[in-house]
Amino acid sequence: MKAFVDWVLAGRYRLIVLAAVFAPLLQVVTIALIALDTMRRGLSQASVGAAIALLGLLVVASLTAALTGASPATIGWIGFGSFAAGLGLGWLLRWAGGLAGAFQGVVLFCVVAVVAISVIGPGPEVLFAPMLDGLVELLRENQATDQQIEAFREAQPVMFGLFAAALLVQLIAALFLAYWWNGLAAGDSRFGTEFRDLKLSRALGFPASLLVAFGLVLDAPLVQNLTPLALFGFVFQGLAVMHAWAYAKGWHVGLLVPVYVLLITPLISVIILGLSAVGLVDNWFDLRAPLRPRA
Repeated sequence: MKAFVDWVLAGRYRLIVLAAVFAPLLQVVTIALIALDTMRRGLSQASVGAAIALLGLLVVASLTAALTGASPATIGWIGFGSFAAGLGLGWLLRWAGGLAGAFQGVVLFCVVAVVAISVIGPGPEVLFAPMLDGLVELLRENQATDQQIEAFREAQPVMFGLFAAALLVQLIAALFLAYWWNGLAAGDSRFGTEFRDLKLSRALGFPASLLVAFGLVLDAPLVQNLTPLALFGFVFQGLAVMHAWAYAKGWHVGLLVPVYVLLITPLISVIILGLSAVGLVDNWFDLRAPLRPRA
């Protein structure tokens, strides 16, 4: 992987081309590449590269629209969102100076965005109405029953929270990837150490704990939309706890692989709840304290 990172950074336009190529299908890779460029060259120079990549993406999408059937406007918006997210993550990593601060910043940004859209903005029902209507039509085409469609419509007010949680996971995955790549390029191994120390902090962990508790008893749309963000914030902290214990005790990597494999199976909800519970408890009782050397 270090050879790949060195090859990408050796050429001025290699990173730009790769970011444009991966934008339509693998947004996490595109976001991470732009974030890496921002960390290495600064926000202003990386913005120029992102603009060139977006222009190239639009040209290619327009030329191939007749063959692929994809809308150039849709691909353009996807590319714009990915490049903007990469610039933001790269700037955040430079400003925070480490993984923990950037991780907390991404979680806080997603929470503020959900609150702003729900309270100040047009509201998730208006903003995502076209997409939800399209999903309803897709359900009808797949011969869904009236009861299933009605249940889907009843769940629409809280589906915004699931969308925000998916965006949070994507941004944090790109954050980790960019920081790891930057460490490989610089020849240091800070990523592993900082990831094993990752946590939400008391400032974010306390309200996140309250959100999880209130989400179990309150049906308010805002609370239900914020609860998935809190849960996934604790999921990453739970993963950090798991890796910290595995590293300190010298566990075989094969003991950790099943956890990640189960995240792509029907048991994903059980694993997410288990990891979030570990992260929530760690936020209050510091489950990694026994691993630290005593003075």
